[in-house]
Amino acid sequence: MTEPKIKIAQVVNTFPPYRGGMGNVCYHLADQLSRLGYEVTVFTPRYHWDEADLESFFNIHKLTPQFQFGNSAIVLQAFWRLLKFQIVHFHYPFMGAALAVMLAKLVRGKKMKLIVHYHMDLVGQGWKSWVYKIYNAIFLKSMLARADQVIATSEDYLRKSLIYPHYLKNLDKFTIVPNGVDINYFQPAPKNQGLVDQYGLAGKKTILFVGALDAQHYFKGVNYLIKAVELLKRTDVKLVIVGDGDLRPIYEDMAESYGLAERVIFTGYLPDAQLVDHYNLCDIFVLPSIDKSEAFGMVLIEAMACAKPVLASSLPGVREVVEAKVNGRIFKPKDVNSLSLQLTFMLNDTALCREYGFNGRAKVEQQYSWDKITQNLLKIYFP
Repeated sequence: MTEPKIKIAQVVNTFPPYRGGMGNVCYHLADQLSRLGYEVTVFTPRYHWDEADLESFFNIHKLTPQFQFGNSAIVLQAFWRLLKFQIVHFHYPFMGAALAVMLAKLVRGKKMKLIVHYHMDLVGQGWKSWVYKIYNAIFLKSMLARADQVIATSEDYLRKSLIYPHYLKNLDKFTIVPNGVDINYFQPAPKNQGLVDQYGLAGKKTILFVGALDAQHYFKGVNYLIKAVELLKRTDVKLVIVGDGDLRPIYEDMAESYGLAERVIFTGYLPDAQLVDHYNLCDIFVLPSIDKSEAFGMVLIEAMACAKPVLASSLPGVREVVEAKVNGRIFKPKDVNSLSLQLTFMLNDTALCREYGFNGRAKVEQQYSWDKITQNLLKIYFP
């Protein structure tokens, strides 16, 4: 008699084709686990902007929200949907599913293993920061208490995050599992001449940013990057911004106001099939995020996998990925002058950037391949 497959649920706030770090992590983990023979189902909200569902080796259930605001959605029906699973892997933060997940754990008890994958602190700006503080006060402690295991993406971020006091009280419950990248897909390649011609990059140094341009991702710091490029005062440099969202018109207006309309290129959303070519277009990849909402930076390891030197804000977690003067350089968040100076230094030293890129690719191969990440995850699922 064939033993029934272990059923694993992955619960996440956003999911591809929407481009966001948590969704991409969830997708790759679900893909890897399903290929290993586990029955995996992803639960995620169906937003009004959703594109066609992905083809996959695992099940994807889009839940109709009872309430939706931007990328936030309440999906109470997740409670009874999760009751049949032996393992529930909850990608935190997902405010609208936290109550449902905790209730499912309460009902199932030891029959359900709850893994809380802590991607980042909820920070926010303005009124949202108060909403997040209230949410953290009510739900965070309860969620961590009910979790069988808690995953953090780096020890650096863990020590600076809101969950550090809980970590000190429950050391055995916490495990570090970094995010990963498909090293066979994201890899070095010659520049795509068609894109060089399309964007007018011949004879130019190219700086690249990749990320969502919506209000939920205010923390990406794109405005600081545009200002830093303006401070360069160089006509031999172009900035390519890959991504889309409701903040894009604001960034476009900003670039135009600085006289950079010809030097800042907005590509809009790009699927992974085109993204690799864009990573390989650049001379430097930049992640200018401004606060702890950026906990890791998956785009950094994608760029590093393509052997590109990286430049990023000195934020907890991020600075563990970017080793200063090894695979890239770091600068103080929101410090436009420092960002501009670092860009100038790297733009002027091609040989050093090539060395950074080589070191970055080596680090990705050693630490961030999805097969290694998945093997570490299985040790948490089945200790």
